[in-house]
Amino acid sequence: MMDFQNVRVFKYVAFGCFVLLSLAGCKTTDSTAEPISWGQQKAYLSRVRDPRVFGLSIYDTPAGLQLRGGGRLHPSQGAVLDMVAKKPFRPVVKISGSTKRVYPVLLDFVSNRSWLEFGAAQKMLATPVAEYKPELIRLPNDEIPACLSIVSKFRLDQLHIENPLVYVRLAKGAIGSISRGIDDLDLAGVIGWDLLRKMEQIRFLYSEKKVVLFTTEPYDPNPSVVIAALPLVKHAGACAVRGRVNGKDQLILIDPAGDFEVAGTSSSIELTPDLVFSSSEEAVSPGGVRIGARALQRYEICICPKVGLIYFEKQLKGEE
Repeated sequence: MMDFQNVRVFKYVAFGCFVLLSLAGCKTTDSTAEPISWGQQKAYLSRVRDPRVFGLSIYDTPAGLQLRGGGRLHPSQGAVLDMVAKKPFRPVVKISGSTKRVYPVLLDFVSNRSWLEFGAAQKMLATPVAEYKPELIRLPNDEIPACLSIVSKFRLDQLHIENPLVYVRLAKGAIGSISRGIDDLDLAGVIGWDLLRKMEQIRFLYSEKKVVLFTTEPYDPNPSVVIAALPLVKHAGACAVRGRVNGKDQLILIDPAGDFEVAGTSSSIELTPDLVFSSSEEAVSPGGVRIGARALQRYEICICPKVGLIYFEKQLKGEE
């Protein structure tokens, strides 16, 4: 295993790692993940490039080094994607890179970073980026390190994300805890809130088993089907709103990737008098209170990160 003593670790990822592990639980590295060899690690990490080569900016902040400028969207683009994961419906969709080969990835609205499995990252021509030495992190309870890298393009149908920053896990096969328990679809990675929040609108058409993305087209809701329009919490590192739990105001994560109704509380969650969620089954959530796919799929959901709103709407089509 690699000696990490001389490798700088990003301080700014600490909160993101905590959020991510809170969602996945304290699951150790999946036994089907195959760490790449020392020679492969050395070869990959030796390709490190200064992020400014790719038009990114470097900021030294009290929280540590930060990069800005990755994940550029093209205007007036959209995608209609099938939800691959079912029972409950969760946003596993197909993406590609610079080639036509497609990979299943999870859209995770409560992970504030994006991730790729090493084999898929190689096919997408990922390149490590850092000001000096490669920047590595290792999630708690996970033996596999990940390297901050850049990919030239993510393609979701007709929607392109240029130069997305991702953490490439230095292993092939299973992606461990970030798979959120979706172990039967051979996930190649996760697109997190860091990229999703750049969208103008993200619609979950659960009645049609679709996810719809638009880069710049504002959402124009039908007032007759809107149950509630709630403000998103800014700078939460995840898709979150405020609601009431046990009569107290609290941060609540909107988690379409979670296989549960509610987690982190045995009480009901009230977002509005018309939106009250509860579950007869307890789901553990060290990272706070969450509303998952088994509750969200009763509605049509539209998340509008740029205007800071999430719409809950009635379903007009009956479920199959």
